[in-house]
Amino acid sequence: MRGAVVLFALLAVACRQGGDAFEDAPADSPPDGVDGTGCTPLTPRTVPVQAFIGPTGLQDRIAAAIDGAQHSLDLQMYLFSVKDLAQHLVAARQRGLAIRVILDPDEAANKSIETILSNGGVQWKPSSSVYQYSHAKYLVIDRSTAIVMSMNFNPDAMTKERNYGFVDQDPEDVTDVQNVFEMDWLLAQGKTPPAADLTCTRMIISPVNSFQRVLDHINGAQHTLDVEVMYIADATIQNAIGTAASRGVTVRVIVEDPNDTTQNAGVAAFMAARGIPVKYAVQQFYLHAKLLVADGVAFVGSENMSTTSMTANREVGALVFEPDQAAIIQQQFEADWAITTPAM
Repeated sequence: MRGAVVLFALLAVACRQGGDAFEDAPADSPPDGVDGTGCTPLTPRTVPVQAFIGPTGLQDRIAAAIDGAQHSLDLQMYLFSVKDLAQHLVAARQRGLAIRVILDPDEAANKSIETILSNGGVQWKPSSSVYQYSHAKYLVIDRSTAIVMSMNFNPDAMTKERNYGFVDQDPEDVTDVQNVFEMDWLLAQGKTPPAADLTCTRMIISPVNSFQRVLDHINGAQHTLDVEVMYIADATIQNAIGTAASRGVTVRVIVEDPNDTTQNAGVAAFMAARGIPVKYAVQQFYLHAKLLVADGVAFVGSENMSTTSMTANREVGALVFEPDQAAIIQQQFEADWAITTPAM
């Protein structure tokens, strides 16, 4: 496993050091939020998030967000191969913005984008080997807006994948995501920064708290649990979904076509044995989402339902609990449930 010892050391200091003391962070780096006001995933935000769904209008949305930035833009992206979006970053740099990009070095498709960014004067770094994969997908714009999503910046995400995301302007959420970026930017330079302080956060971040918070979300479901994910590989998460049904929760599961993700045939069999209906996204769309809706509260983020994703990757997500925005996500799930293919 890449960098497991270093990762453990960084996580160990998370409880001892703040995340706002990065020696190379810009002078206007935001302070950490006030402890106690946003320490649980369900603590009300001062500014509601805005949910969005891909692929419809996704590329235009991201391009508009880049074009609307006034001062700075920090981007962490696992897979980036849409050249038009790279050109928007170059244009933003040319109008004077401070731009930094972290890309996962294991994705060969990123190479063409790296060339565009370098030629356009945009700072970019390959992510640190501390993480198994730098699988997060987010932007921080002007240190005041975070865009968190399950979408990569690849052509399929813009045209045929089901994905979910949200725009977050709550100051504490943005600070936490910014501090994660600052930590990972220094790691990408081969430095050893203090771990971002996530002892008080709404955010669901791998490898820090994702596993427990996702499990808590599933285990907390009392009435309904709707799952729309690419796959379910972690046995503990799979069992938690099955256990929800056994305690009377109405559970529905959509996963990607097992012809693309072979393990999903086993997922369908596991769920069927527990009376849980499962559907496959076959030709309707490619299912890249990582969505869990429990009693109307939606988990949205980059985390796949795998042990690696929860415990060894860099991932970013959160709960969308604002009723009108969670309803938008629920409505899309209902539409997808209506058109996807029964597994058995």
